[in-house]
Amino acid sequence: MPSKPPNMVMFMPDELRWDCVGYSGNEVIRTPNADRLATEGTAFNHFYVNHTVCSPSRVCMFTGWYPHVRGHRTLWYLLQPDEPNVFRYLKEAGYHVEFWGKNHLLADASVPSSVSFRGTVDYDRRRAIDTNPVDRDDPWFRTLYYGERPIKEANDWDRQWIDGALDFLNSNPPEPFCLYLPLFFPHPPYWVEEPYFSMYDREAVPTPLPADHAGKPKYYEEIHRSYGLDQFTPEELREVVATYYGMVSRIDDQLGEVIGALERNGLWDSTATFFFSDHGDYVADYGLTEKWPSGMEDCLSRVPLAIRVPGLDAQPLTNAMAETIDLTPTILELAGVELKHDQFGRSLLPLLRGETSEHRAAVFAEGGHGPHETQSLEMKQDRPGEDFVYYQKARIQTDNPAAVCKSAMVRTHEWKYISRLEDTDELYDMENDPDELHNLIDRPEHAGVQMELQDRILRWFLETGDVVPWEKDEAGRPND
Repeated sequence: MPSKPPNMVMFMPDELRWDCVGYSGNEVIRTPNADRLATEGTAFNHFYVNHTVCSPSRVCMFTGWYPHVRGHRTLWYLLQPDEPNVFRYLKEAGYHVEFWGKNHLLADASVPSSVSFRGTVDYDRRRAIDTNPVDRDDPWFRTLYYGERPIKEANDWDRQWIDGALDFLNSNPPEPFCLYLPLFFPHPPYWVEEPYFSMYDREAVPTPLPADHAGKPKYYEEIHRSYGLDQFTPEELREVVATYYGMVSRIDDQLGEVIGALERNGLWDSTATFFFSDHGDYVADYGLTEKWPSGMEDCLSRVPLAIRVPGLDAQPLTNAMAETIDLTPTILELAGVELKHDQFGRSLLPLLRGETSEHRAAVFAEGGHGPHETQSLEMKQDRPGEDFVYYQKARIQTDNPAAVCKSAMVRTHEWKYISRLEDTDELYDMENDPDELHNLIDRPEHAGVQMELQDRILRWFLETGDVVPWEKDEAGRPND
């Protein structure tokens, strides 16, 4: 470990699933820079998000709170000034916090106290992304697949954010610094320019899992039909996989640019570098695309994590189970900053130091909304017509709120159990059915396992249901 607090780079692609990096065992995809971090540091094979939507997931990772602690279960409820966050801790400890990327974390009122400099870019999202360029008569129109991106669109958010980060690293930056890079790719729509669009042979990428929806929750069939994915065979949907892979390789090349700038400027050996994502993506598995607020499949809840800390020896790929809330105590312990709020993360540093191979017996996630929580739903009346890329997603939530009902997951190495308030529960044998194809819920032969996992979820909610503020109010004390 360095004698002084290290600089930090947090490189976070959006919607990158765990099995789409080379070090996870994927022999097709090309991610040499993420693989390098895994080789030179510590990579995790079982790292799970606590919510499968952007904002709630990011709130968890940078507070150490589960979504239910303060109701952070929507895209639109971000961290307020009275709530803790890692970046405020770092800034108050003397770090320069440089922020280039997609927010989905801090409310506007929280930015000044948490960020030293936030980079801005010029990009018209509605013109370039949200309005579907695919012809209405094309079978791909509702699938979120756009195909090859015109080169003129390649100078997008990510490119501008990366350029801003490179300028910062080349500017003799103040130390210690924390460079936060929450990027957009490989978040859908699925499109990418050359050379990435043709990088992967459509016959070589994996065939998506079949659209067999027996025993599955309501949203499976809703998405499959409403997005027009029922018109394609799994083999035809390899087009989505190959394009997504190209998007991932583009992000990895940008990670390589950041690493190169650290090396050129003599910062590589004084900077802890983190590579992780906020959630995964269906990438046509089960005949689905993008994600779902109450979806808990491993392709959504399990994400890559690789951490390289100067002065620590590289460790083998670890099978220890960890959660995104564990990032909060890990980052602050690295920075030598004392926690001043109750939280539920556990530092990963004992794993990074090679002191242990164990971390958690189970991981948890939650999502979805109650039928009365219309402020949480993506409503179709808020979406500007069917040409809007997420119109069908909002329509499903408006017309069938039960398809996005409140849900909670517990996952061990051996089993996964998902409890849903208004839809089918799910139970999977993760050792014998890692693709989660066969729902074993309410099978008599698994009654004991099911009861044990139900009890784990109950105890989890009891143990983590709230936090008591550390500041004490004087009001209410009896007079002396």
